Amino acid sequence: MIKIKSRTVAALSLAAAVFAGGVAATAAPAVAVPVTAPVHAAAPGTGELQSKMQLALDPNGPRGARANELEAGEAGLPLLDQVGGVMASVPGFQWQAVEPVTVQGDTLTHNLQINVPGFDAMFIELKWKDIDGTWKLSRESECSIAYYANLPCTV
Repeated sequence: MIKIKSRTVAALSLAAAVFAGGVAATAAPAVAVPVTAPVHAAAPGTGELQSKMQLALDPNGPRGARANELEAGEAGLPLLDQVGGVMASVPGFQWQAVEPVTVQGDTLTHNLQINVPGFDAMFIELKWKDIDGTWKLSRESECSIAYYANLPCTV
């Protein structure tokens, strides 16, 4: 048997529902909100990474386009200009982006293979960061390249 207090509460609730919209309110089923992961730029292959590095290292390339390839932006260009000068001064110096290319979240990693006649190939691990949909060479990687060029890191 329902107590009087309980019946009063039930009657008031029903009356409120009728005045609010004419029907008793029912609980809507819970709806799962889709979880969206951050959207990252598509991972470039070694050919595109090679092109990005060539542009960044080209002292005659458009400064804005070169800076756009770097996490450090304009601030990273003087160091890359110095690195490019060292590379150009070594006879037979060659480099290329090599696989594997791996992506974890907003960081892409691959190796830069350095070849100098008379020496074994060297590999420098480079990291690129997805910043606003563009893969940019990280400050850390600029410093790694500078180290191998016997230059201090200035970014």
